Amino acid sequence: MQLKKAIFLWVSLATLVPLTILVLAATVYSQRIYEEELGREIYASLNSVVSEIDRRLSFEREMLLGLVDAPAIQQFYPVLQSASRGDIHPDFSPRSSTINSFLGDFQEIVTSLNTIRLLDINGNTLIKVRGGQYSPAYFDGIESFPYAEEELDDETFINRLKEIPANEVSVVLLSQNREEQGEDSSLPMMDYIIPLAYPSGAGEIIGYITANIRGKQIDRILDFAPRLQNGKLLIAEFNPEQPDRDGLILYDDKHRMRFSDIKLTNRRLQDEMDGKIWEAVQNGQEGILRAEPEGQIIYFIEYQPYPNLLAHWVVATRIDKQQVTGPFEDIRLAIGIFAGSALLLGLWFTGFSAARIARPVTRLVYGMRDYAHGDFDTRVSPQGSDEIKQLGLTFNEMADTLDHARDERDKAQDMMLQNAKLASIGQLAAGIGHEINNPLGNILSYAKLLERGLGDKDQRLLADVTSLREEALRASQIIRGILNFARQVPPKLSHFELQPWLDETLTLVRQSAKEQSVELEVGQVDDYTLEADRSQLQQALVNLLLNAICASTPDGWVITSIERVGRDIVISVQDSGGGIDNGDLGKIFDPFYSSKPEGKGTGLGLSISLGIVERHGGKLEVENNAEGGVIARIIVPLSQFKDDA
Repeated sequence: MQLKKAIFLWVSLATLVPLTILVLAATVYSQRIYEEELGREIYASLNSVVSEIDRRLSFEREMLLGLVDAPAIQQFYPVLQSASRGDIHPDFSPRSSTINSFLGDFQEIVTSLNTIRLLDINGNTLIKVRGGQYSPAYFDGIESFPYAEEELDDETFINRLKEIPANEVSVVLLSQNREEQGEDSSLPMMDYIIPLAYPSGAGEIIGYITANIRGKQIDRILDFAPRLQNGKLLIAEFNPEQPDRDGLILYDDKHRMRFSDIKLTNRRLQDEMDGKIWEAVQNGQEGILRAEPEGQIIYFIEYQPYPNLLAHWVVATRIDKQQVTGPFEDIRLAIGIFAGSALLLGLWFTGFSAARIARPVTRLVYGMRDYAHGDFDTRVSPQGSDEIKQLGLTFNEMADTLDHARDERDKAQDMMLQNAKLASIGQLAAGIGHEINNPLGNILSYAKLLERGLGDKDQRLLADVTSLREEALRASQIIRGILNFARQVPPKLSHFELQPWLDETLTLVRQSAKEQSVELEVGQVDDYTLEADRSQLQQALVNLLLNAICASTPDGWVITSIERVGRDIVISVQDSGGGIDNGDLGKIFDPFYSSKPEGKGTGLGLSISLGIVERHGGKLEVENNAEGGVIARIIVPLSQFKDDA
């Protein structure tokens, strides 16, 4: 019952939390992608508006440059030249009338150039035409010189005029316009001005032609500009050189301010949204301002309308944040309702499924408990869902693995006992061998002396002495084998080719095979370079070959093969004998155990071979072949260094 409750609780949490996170992450990610795409579209729209305005302003400048070369303007140059000397040209009136008429007709064609003025060298207005209507020269200047507007008294402005480069359109704010607009308002656009030289293009400056642009054409461009997401366009001037215009708002959808307004109230960008927009535009040429309290998102770019001034315009669109985030909030609400419904359904289904999960898990618990209490034959029948079935299969696999591990442990313990037995016997054999070796040497010496002393005198006694010497020699060989077994000489490693080594080893036992009428055959041989003690490994293989030859029947065979298995070399010796009794397989590595007839062996061959192979980090396996006979395998690493191939 506790399992059912736990499953119900955890599945509930695992359903609610990830689903909530997934929904929030999906909507936030989608909203971010949407806002990025919307931002690209809005910036493209703002840049399109700026491009249209720029083309229009370029057109106005080109018109003004073309106006300079008009014949009517050229004919007025003598009047300007006379005025620059303080004289009134004799044809001042008729030529003024002609140029007034020309400029009035010109303004009917190019209506965007609202006020056109011709100024003398001191910036005083000789000709003024506004909206096709000219202003008569009724203002008297010095020595009653006729001006269309009051004579200037602005030394700073006059000095500024002298710095204007000739033959190109520059931008200034005329003193005449500043006086007209007053202190509480500003004109949206500044004035274009071109210095006039006489003769044209080469001589000294004799006057200026200026034009003030009406904003109707720009208003038309802005009226037809798309308002993405119902945005409100805003254009303000950024002009650090003229603090009275710095931050001046020129166009604003929200407050219905237009370029075509003759005068603008001095509304500043610094006053909008507590100055947040103004602070934002100081940090880059384009950007996004998120005004959270006001619920607005402002996208803005910069545009430089006047080529010779540092002043630029900030073109922005203000979008209600709800226009952008509202659809996603609705989506979140809908997904939340759906998720809640799905959660309730999932909780009900979880409660139903928990019971089905609990029963097979309980059975698995009982099976594990029985196994823990010593019933190693216990296995469970996999039931329930795929995961629970897999858990049952895993338990069965674990039980099988533990059974196998116990078997391996038993084999390891047997091997440890075998090694301990070999070690103890080796110590005993070493002591006995040294003690017996000396008397055997004396016996051999005396036997040789007796043979020499007897000569051919007593053949019977000579035969007995010869037998004595032969038995002593055989005992000496046994003692030598015991000492070799006890010494455990460490291998002297070297690299050698396996094929020549095998041929040499087979040559050593070929005579014994011939005497037993046994055929030596070579199976598969993978020719590699082995790193081992050539002599010791040869001794181990010779022992196996001699055992195989002895175990084979006359006209039998012994097959030797070498192959690589992974990082090991496997040397196999297979005979055609009758095999080894299963009861004797556990004894074959015991020292002095031998199945050969009395006097045919010492019982140390396999023990010595086992020691040699183990000192090489390998294994020696001997087993009955299913097809008859015995197969023995020497398994040693190809190299004594793990990193070698």
